[in-house]
Amino acid sequence: MDPPPFYEEGKSTPEEKIRPGEVDCDICSEVQAVKFCQTCSVTYCETHIRQHYTVPKLQKHTLVDVTRDLVQKLCHHDYSPLEVFCRTDQMLICSQCAETNHKGHDTTLLETKKAGRQSCDGDQHTMLLSDDVLPPPGDIQVLLLTFNSVSLSWSSPQWLTGPQTFRVTWGCDSETSSTRVEGGHQLEISSLQPGEKYQFSVATEGEDGRQSRWVSASLSTVVPPRDLKMDHLEETSFTLHWSKAEGMEKVPQRFLISNCMPGTDPLTAVTDDCHKTFSNLQPGTEYTVSVTTVLSNGEQSEPVSTSICTILPAPDQLTVDSVDTTSAAVSWSQPPGLDQTQHHYQISYHCPGTEPHITTTSSHSITLSDLQGGTQYFVTVCTVLENGKQSQLVSTTLTTIPPAPDQLTVDSVNTTSAAVSWSQPPGLDQTQHHYQISYRCPGTEPHITTTPSHSITLSDLQPATEYSVTVCTVLENGKHSQLVSTTLTTVHFQWGKRPSRVAAVCVLLALIIGLWDSYATAERDQLQNSLNTRTTERDQLQNSLNTRTTERDQLQNSLNTRTTEIDKLIKSLNTTTMERDQLQKEIERLNWENKGSCPEGWRRFGCRCYYLSTEKKSWEKSRQDCLERGADLVIINSEEEQTFINGFKSVSYVWIGLTDSVTEGTWKWVDDTPLTSPKYWWSGEPGGGTYQNCGEIYYISSGQGVWRDLGCSFSQEWICEK
Repeated sequence: MDPPPFYEEGKSTPEEKIRPGEVDCDICSEVQAVKFCQTCSVTYCETHIRQHYTVPKLQKHTLVDVTRDLVQKLCHHDYSPLEVFCRTDQMLICSQCAETNHKGHDTTLLETKKAGRQSCDGDQHTMLLSDDVLPPPGDIQVLLLTFNSVSLSWSSPQWLTGPQTFRVTWGCDSETSSTRVEGGHQLEISSLQPGEKYQFSVATEGEDGRQSRWVSASLSTVVPPRDLKMDHLEETSFTLHWSKAEGMEKVPQRFLISNCMPGTDPLTAVTDDCHKTFSNLQPGTEYTVSVTTVLSNGEQSEPVSTSICTILPAPDQLTVDSVDTTSAAVSWSQPPGLDQTQHHYQISYHCPGTEPHITTTSSHSITLSDLQGGTQYFVTVCTVLENGKQSQLVSTTLTTIPPAPDQLTVDSVNTTSAAVSWSQPPGLDQTQHHYQISYRCPGTEPHITTTPSHSITLSDLQPATEYSVTVCTVLENGKHSQLVSTTLTTVHFQWGKRPSRVAAVCVLLALIIGLWDSYATAERDQLQNSLNTRTTERDQLQNSLNTRTTERDQLQNSLNTRTTEIDKLIKSLNTTTMERDQLQKEIERLNWENKGSCPEGWRRFGCRCYYLSTEKKSWEKSRQDCLERGADLVIINSEEEQTFINGFKSVSYVWIGLTDSVTEGTWKWVDDTPLTSPKYWWSGEPGGGTYQNCGEIYYISSGQGVWRDLGCSFSQEWICEK
């Protein structure tokens, strides 16, 4: 077959009109024909002959140069008039060939009402043989696709009522099948080859054999992967697993993986495995991951996607630095991996039976104020990102110091006793507590006693002696407040006055001598009684101490139990929160699968959406159409995106967002970034000089596709990206 014709500077372009004596194109009737297809029996200009060089089925047709005798529509076998149309082979034939080479095929005799025109559009032939043209059916919709079957549907033709019949054809490479559908608008086709690209076409068929123009769609029997599952989710990594599509387990295939976070370009990779580990990710960030099946022939499935959010690390080493009566200071370390990420911390604290107090800070410490004295508090801290995402909670407990007794006062003092009192400290109205009193004189051990009241009488004191007295508040858990203290001095014993010092001395000596024996006995008895009293007090104090120790141990055990239960509840809350977030992501993923994240008529690849035009325009008008859609002409950033666009339906030539119209030879994308790499120029391209300043992608059957430069005023399809 001759090489495809391409435009050269100075030669005719599609906009030029034909000159007298030249043969016009049977398709557009306005441009000089350059080739005649003996299979189609149609003349083609440079534009419309292109598909005979790119579509595999049309590449088998016989092309010759245009001459006047060749366009008389004669059979190239016996030069008889072409009077019959073969629907099976989709070509014009003569009556003799209908009985020989095409015997048994689905054929129809052409009517000659008016001069008609045969056109070859792609690999489908549309017959327009009279003014009475049948309306075509609506666009083809894919109801269900498996690895070896497809269910198609189409809408009823406009302005056509009553029973309707449709001709449906499909095929890949050189194999073509055809069937007629009567009274319905859908068809299930089975026994397809897995991993092949098929062209499906539907036309309205009249009772006299006339047909409308064909409505076509192409798709591949490539089913996307299934059962996407995520495990080993960490702060900066996760692993994604999937299964091969049902029925394609033995078909050689690879997988194209794309992942991105909002506002960034997707990162792509190709793997032969059914799993992929993503690392070096940002903590607490949502990633969209898509997996596409890619066969050895380059055919791709639709991508299947899911959203995964990496774990946000919690604060580390939560510590209680100091505690007093009404405040406490806590601190923590910054979680790993957040050096470049904006974040802050949320602190919550409360005592049992109260609502939590919540505050935030960007530092790694905080002072909690306005606390109640002698009260246990539960404190939790979590990391919070700018988007509101929160980490798991870390927690601790602290107990504020009890308040000390207030206004310690010595109420009365005599020779051997003294009365002291104090006020109840603030904030303990609902808290069980008592007071511990200690008193001593210099050089002696302190006497310790307790009382639940706000006063006490200290007895068995020595006359004329200074005593120091301390009082503190004691909670049920054994916590002591700070000490408050005072001093007192007992009264000195004084004798009554006598008229004579000598008489007083005599009387005193007599008393001493007379009472010595009884005094010694009384002192001994008093000391024994005092010893017995101290022993009894000691035993009582020991019993009280044992009771308080037992109560303290019980309270400590109860505290430990409650703390363990709280830790379990916090862990359960964190687990439930994670499960809720995952379920929400799954709901969003299912909603995305049902509704799609791209507008209708657009196709998704990674985190981008792509639109293939249904009409043809110049490069500038194509870009203007993209801008009106909130997009721009496609910018190709990777080999995977190049492969994806090249497999976009049955595109042969489309505009892309590449031009050197500003500076000749300096190719830039539409976002003004220079073209560096990758480059997919065809051999010898770009080579159009100052005339060809816009880029297109040209389909090659190998599946890769190449770039060519072309005149910007040429009209063809385009692809938008957003």
